[in-house]
Amino acid sequence: MNGWRGNRVCTAFAIAALTAPAMAAQDVAGSRDAPGVARYPGAWIVEYRERPAAALPYDFVTAPVDKIRGDLRVQGVRVSGALQRITYRVPDGARLADVIGHYERVVAAASPGIAFTCRGPDCGRSTVWANDVFDVAELNAPNRNQFYLAAPIAVAGEQRLVAAYVVQRGNRRVYAHIDVVVPEEPVQFAANQTLADALERNGYATVEGVEPDAAGALDAEDLVALGQAAASLAGVQARGLHVVCHLFGARPVAELLAAAESCAEAAAAALADGGVTAAPHGVGPLAPGGGVQPRLELVLPDRLRGN
Repeated sequence: MNGWRGNRVCTAFAIAALTAPAMAAQDVAGSRDAPGVARYPGAWIVEYRERPAAALPYDFVTAPVDKIRGDLRVQGVRVSGALQRITYRVPDGARLADVIGHYERVVAAASPGIAFTCRGPDCGRSTVWANDVFDVAELNAPNRNQFYLAAPIAVAGEQRLVAAYVVQRGNRRVYAHIDVVVPEEPVQFAANQTLADALERNGYATVEGVEPDAAGALDAEDLVALGQAAASLAGVQARGLHVVCHLFGARPVAELLAAAESCAEAAAAALADGGVTAAPHGVGPLAPGGGVQPRLELVLPDRLRGN
């Protein structure tokens, strides 16, 4: 898919690092982190490649992958631009869910909206991601132990496309792989365009472009984003949709819960204006698993899955 396999920085020390204890591990020589995408704490780079903008186009994947009769089947955006490809080994003992949460938070903090995300078998086959998409053998893992996230981010005012793939192999080792492309021309993604897909796959999804204020109020931009979300949810509302507001701060928990309830009710009303029925719930600061930024999430309880 990527059409290139050269320009690897892979030294004897890097190979040894694959089996060395986390305390002694160092990054492979000549490697560096991608600006705007902080590594998981304690992780180290085991493989690193760069490709100039003049090389072959890059396929930014925004759907599950598969291989049929030997042919790679992907959906996404083909772009031209410089590529930075980084594979990290995560310290032993780290939980897959914690590493996933780290990259979800890092990307969300710099992104106007997630283009695509998936977990487990819903991503397709891990062998295809490892061998055909990223060309990194260490990423082969059980299908249930994989996570993928694709999103544009802004770094110093410049758009970059981030593809993050996290796996836990059968030997319990966790790897995080990051592709970052600096596109020659900006790529446009519709906000909340994959919201219905994310709900179907995972049972929950954050409504991008919505950030309640400290009192739980929604401004005009939040309401526009909720209108876009409603437009993408045709057919979902009949299946028991819930809208949940998360608020954080130094105020007493009771006040945050009350503000979050008001926030969720306002969001439910905005969704109703778009023809979507959702039951409102305010959890305030009591569900911090997705980070501590104020946010709205949509939940389909009958589709929720464990990590």
